[in-house]
Amino acid sequence: MRFNAKKCYILSIKNKSQKFYTLDGHILQQVKHNPYLGLQISDDLKWTTHISNVTKKANSTLGFLRRNLRFCPKDCKKTAYISLVRSTMEYGAIVWDPYTSNNINQLERIQRAARFIIGDYKSREEGSVTKMPTVLELEHLQSRRTSQRLVFLYKVVDGLVPAIKPDEFLVKNKTKRTIKPTRFVDFENTNIVSNSVKNNS
Repeated sequence: MRFNAKKCYILSIKNKSQKFYTLDGHILQQVKHNPYLGLQISDDLKWTTHISNVTKKANSTLGFLRRNLRFCPKDCKKTAYISLVRSTMEYGAIVWDPYTSNNINQLERIQRAARFIIGDYKSREEGSVTKMPTVLELEHLQSRRTSQRLVFLYKVVDGLVPAIKPDEFLVKNKTKRTIKPTRFVDFENTNIVSNSVKNNS
């Protein structure tokens, strides 16, 4: 297999010192982030750059749908949103699922596509934008990402993902010490839950 030196880059994650690498006499360029299988990997291992790219692409697609499906039925708009916009925002989400409120809100703003699906841009009633996804039965993106991660974990545990062997990656938690009640001469002080409690394995 021959590598194209002009398409190869250096992404330093741990060591920030400047080092030069060459491939076929070509000095490789050092970058702060680079795409890998559709995900933007950053040198600080944060997903801010990837989430910004995803939301930008989703907004662009949503704008295209608004211009071209303005007079289409509600069901047609909803199907187009789910298949073209939401699918973009959920690609590889089990890997990059954000935990910061800024990134979560940045993605959830795309759900305002509910205005486009219903065709109501004039309503200024308090909470109207929040109610629209519920009326359309559009689940919050954060909830969907959590479900995807749980489904993936279930598949790993059951050995349904051939590339990930559960015995190598999942280790059963050892049973920790037993909590016993303290005994005194004239009375007994018992544990709140029971006389003997073991931590969940």
